[in-house]
Formats: sequence, structure tokens, C-alpha cells
Amino acid sequence: MNIALLAPLRFPIAEPYAGGLEWHTHQLARALVARGHAVTLYAHPDSDPALNVAPVAVPEDAGFITYQQAIFRAADLASREDYDVVHNNTIHFLPPLLAGNFACPVVTVLHTPPYKSQRWTSWLTKKVTNHHYISISRFLAEQWLPYVGESTVVHNGIDPAAWPFSGRAKAKTAIWYGRFTPEKGAEYAIAAARAAGYALTLAGPVSDRAYFEAKIAPELDETITYAGHIGQAELAGLIGRAAVGLVTPVWDEPFGLVFLEMLACGTPVAGFRSGAAAEIITDATGALVEKHDVQALARVLGRVVEQGKRADCRAHVLQSFRVAGMVDGYQRIYRRASGR
Repeated sequence: MNIALLAPLRFPIAEPYAGGLEWHTHQLARALVARGHAVTLYAHPDSDPALNVAPVAVPEDAGFITYQQAIFRAADLASREDYDVVHNNTIHFLPPLLAGNFACPVVTVLHTPPYKSQRWTSWLTKKVTNHHYISISRFLAEQWLPYVGESTVVHNGIDPAAWPFSGRAKAKTAIWYGRFTPEKGAEYAIAAARAAGYALTLAGPVSDRAYFEAKIAPELDETITYAGHIGQAELAGLIGRAAVGLVTPVWDEPFGLVFLEMLACGTPVAGFRSGAAAEIITDATGALVEKHDVQALARVLGRVVEQGKRADCRAHVLQSFRVAGMVDGYQRIYRRASGR
């Protein structure tokens, strides 16, 4: 099939990734090409040149209107070409509204909660007959149900080869990684690791400098260290050497790719019961506690390490969360929508 993939435009679809959405888009583009599809990626000009990128420039300081204009430009460029399907990965309200401009089906993947702008426009998308919604978790599908109706659930998946298995880890060590923003809750991971007597490595982009300087930087010492915003291979090595992974979002995560990456490396997870976490973590692969409960999190760290067999963590991802399964799900929807 000839597929247009509309990417989020603020950041390049390239390593080191700004966030999970950029990583997801890159992986999806590569996986579709590997299946023999022709893919054009409408994305930031600095995106991976190995992808077939149709560049759409966005100023670094783009505000709401400027960014909306860029999204419109990407959709307009794609609408002028002859595609079999358009896959919208932008998390922006505009492409679903413009789906009627395309001569082919448009599928929008819901990666976020229903933000206000999307709630206001979602009722209009119900009238666009060539448009279809996909949710990345059952949790998210329930959140969106009042606004867009039923959506097909296709769980995210990863390429296990990119996250090598490690059967051994260093005792009393933990890892946390992600964007340093208040909703990701790194300070709770720090507090739990200290309470449990674990050394903690932190990694990821500093998206909120004020938050980082106030909550994270003062805690850094010989046991709580920051590895920086690093590439995937280096990150996978850190994960594989850790005895346990900490995942501490204080908002409701729509999915949580970090869970899959840790488990694929064989690292069991202790985290907050947030959003779709319960759709991923099992008793054999980790433990979840209530948000903000540092003491409960600290108490389960040792139990997770003792009970979570690293081979079982890897097997769980191989069985249920491979990128191949995710692409199978998308392909079924593409073909049903396009009649191909």
C-alpha cells in the first residue's frame, strides 16, 4: 500500500527522541516499509534521513496558531498525492477535521487523553465518513468513548531486538527514564529508591528546566545519578544492568512504552497504578501501587526483584507487545477501511 504518515512536527523523528510519540512514529515508519509498503513521512526537516521524509518546517518557538498552520500544511500536501491510506499520528485536532479532503481513508491514532480542543471538535469528525479512530489502550478508548464513540484498540509494540535481554543485573540498582516534567514524577522514584536503599540512574530530556532544577538537581549525588538524554542503545544497556525499573507518572498514562522497554531487557517494574499500566504489568513482571505513595513503592522494590524472573519479563513482551503485532493490527484497519 502507498501510505502517508503524518508525524508530530515539533521535534525530529530521530534519535535521541524527544518522547515516546517520536519513537513510536519512527518505529512505525520503519516497520511498515519492512512489510513492503511505500511510506511518506510528513515530519520535521531534521528527521531521520533514512526515512522517506516530506519535510514540514516549524519554528522552534511556534505558538498555537503557527503550529496549527504547519499541521494544516502537512495535511494539505498529503491530500494532493495519491495514497491508499493516511495514518495520522500528530495528536492534533486538525487532521481528523480535514479527512474529508482526502480521496482515501484516514486513520487517527489516539495517543493522549481527550484534551479540550479535541473534545470541542470531535463531534464534527463523526460526520467524516472516511475517517477512523484507533486507541492505543482500552483505558484510553474508554476516555474517548463519549466524544468519538467506539474506537479499535491496538496496543503499542516494540522491536525486541532493539532492547536486548540481560539475564543478570547489578544488585540494589534501579533505573527511571522519561521526560523530566512534573507529570512524569521522577522525584517519587528518587524518594522510593532512597527509602529502599537502591542506587538510581535517571535518564531523559529535561523538558521542564525549572522543575528539574527544583526537584531533581538537588537530589543528585553518588547514589542518585543523571545519565543525560542518551540514545537507545546506551539506554538499553543501562536498563539491562538495573535490577528494577521505576515508572512513576502522576497523571494517567495512555499507554507507557517505558514498561515494554524495561520488560524486554528483562528488568521487572515497580510503578504507580496509572492509566493503562494494569494492561501491561502482571504479577509475574512487576507490581503497581497507588500514585504518590512513596512508602508503598519502596516496599515493593525488593519483592519485585525477588519475584520477577527476568526471562518471564522478556517473554511477556515477546508474546503480547511486539511491533509486529501492532503493525498487524494497523494493517487490518487499513485494509478494512480501504477495501484492499
